[in-house]
Amino acid sequence: MQALKTLMVTLLLLLLTFPARVPAQDTPPADAPRRLEPVVVTATKVDTPPDQLGAAVTVITEEELNAYNYTRIEEALRTVPGVEMRRSGSVGKSTTIRIRGANPNQVQVLVDGLRVKSPTLGSADLSEYPLDAIERIEIVRGPQSTLYGSDAMGGVVNIITKKGTGPPRATLLTEVGTYQTFRHQVTTSGALKGLGYALSASRLDSDGQLDNDDLEQSTAAARFDYRLPWKADVTVSLRYTKLALDVPIDRAPPVVFDPNAQQQTETWLYNLTYQQTPVSWWDVKVRHGHWWNNQGSQDPPGPSGAVFASEGDDVSTNAFANPVQQINTRRREFELVNTLRLATWNVLTLGAEHQQERGYNRSRCSPRLAIEPAPPSSECNRGSYTIRQTFNTVSGFVQDEVSIVDRVILSGGLRYDDHDTFGDELTPRVAAVVKIKETDTKLRGTWGIGFRAPTINDFLLPAFGSPSVKPERSESYDFGVDQRLWKGIVRFGATAFHNEFRDRIRFVCNPSFTVCTAGNQSGARTLGLETYAEADPLSWLNTYVNYTYTRSRANDARELTSVPRNIWNLGVNLRPTDALGLFMQAHVQSSDFQGNFNGRKPGYHRLDAGGSYRVFGRAGIMERMDVTARVENFTDEAYQETLGFGAPGFTATLGLKVTLR
Repeated sequence: MQALKTLMVTLLLLLLTFPARVPAQDTPPADAPRRLEPVVVTATKVDTPPDQLGAAVTVITEEELNAYNYTRIEEALRTVPGVEMRRSGSVGKSTTIRIRGANPNQVQVLVDGLRVKSPTLGSADLSEYPLDAIERIEIVRGPQSTLYGSDAMGGVVNIITKKGTGPPRATLLTEVGTYQTFRHQVTTSGALKGLGYALSASRLDSDGQLDNDDLEQSTAAARFDYRLPWKADVTVSLRYTKLALDVPIDRAPPVVFDPNAQQQTETWLYNLTYQQTPVSWWDVKVRHGHWWNNQGSQDPPGPSGAVFASEGDDVSTNAFANPVQQINTRRREFELVNTLRLATWNVLTLGAEHQQERGYNRSRCSPRLAIEPAPPSSECNRGSYTIRQTFNTVSGFVQDEVSIVDRVILSGGLRYDDHDTFGDELTPRVAAVVKIKETDTKLRGTWGIGFRAPTINDFLLPAFGSPSVKPERSESYDFGVDQRLWKGIVRFGATAFHNEFRDRIRFVCNPSFTVCTAGNQSGARTLGLETYAEADPLSWLNTYVNYTYTRSRANDARELTSVPRNIWNLGVNLRPTDALGLFMQAHVQSSDFQGNFNGRKPGYHRLDAGGSYRVFGRAGIMERMDVTARVENFTDEAYQETLGFGAPGFTATLGLKVTLR
């Protein structure tokens, strides 16, 4: 590791001291991470320019993903204002997202519009979605339940896959890094006679930073787009990921290590979309999607301890051990969206949706856990239990957008969800935009109601679930301003936000603490400020900085757990020549409350840097060959994103990328 660290530092110093040659023309190179203004789909379900959106939106483009040599999706998302990423240790371990202090199960995560959150846990594990075949990532902050129903209280993240266009193109990438990390990827894309295609396959292996910390991940992705003659398009997107992990930690804090626990996860999804414009003022889209996630884990008792082992337990026969578990989940969605452009100043959207969630959990259960009365549809006999449950939700929504002299844009929407177990919900939302064209200023604001239906675990899990648990609810609003100067060379803005959460689902115990189950506790609130500034002073120089302040309180006046008050992000990317690219990023996060027993988790800072250099240009079908480098945690900071799970120290990756065209 020391030799590789020295090599990476030397390479970066050579890149930083490479004689810069500024291009003669004021035209950015093709790979420069220009923060353009692509249309946004997630905020309205309709292609909409950002200057017409009342919500706070960030778009991470494929160019930015490449320019910063990101290796994992969480590294790209952590640079977004209002967003906090948490990974439980080494690469590949459970990775969740929070937005504006909302819990991971209060943030909706999509792939091409398809929900990919676990019906049992209620959150999405972003470690299952490598950066394969991604065109852009749209992050919409604030209440979005009117369009996306349950779980969209804090915001929505939509991972949009790459569409094949133009002549055939392929890339070959191989990387080697610290912790015996190896990554290989091949992609190809293009269009032939109306058929666009984009294919990708990758493999990632790593030994991790601890004993029993290995990772093996294989991914394949494909997307096909076909243009039909009657103004219609058909899109099919497919994705498969297999993730095999060693799990070195049983619990934390205090940390209890495990020498032999393992976990395997397989995730499949497909999305079929048909979109047509029957007449000039009417667009119709029909989408059918299916998502599967199967996870198995094994943790046989061993001499070094077992799951939930406590002092004095016989770890070789510990009743708390959980040696075998299988959790299979599935989600199926059908969606119909009609967009009616009734006038140049009015867009009406009508939609309907059916969602089915299924969960199966076969696991050992400890006889020491209180499981009375036994939850329906479950059994706990001879040290095991089985849960099977299916939830169905039927929804309808309407959204209307009115533009007044192209300066004031007002929109409002209402959604009705009928959950077959927890009843019905109405979630309204309104948004407003005021554009001051003379100064290139945008004023915006939103207000909305959100909810989160209980998960299968909330409802049924032995020793936790309760059939009487009710949905969580929220009321949120924000208002902000965006300013552009010198034709967009400089961009800055701020957003103030406020969230009220009610009926939060938590572990609730009776006065004697003999029985604890899921229940609805009193509410909580988060409020704060997001600020950002971006500048492209030169065609080959891009900079950004953002700061998020979040204040959180439960009704008992305590801070909410795992909500840092201050987060800073800073980045610089420069490409002085078409051959050379360099970047540096900094992330600073303050301490956060972890409960009365654990106190506060210390804050931390992290510095990342890297670059790329073109070693060969056009040669036959090879368009270019680049050497890439990325160093994370350059200063070897010791910190934890999740309490008790140490983040990796100095991490370096060196790669070779060949582009064929």
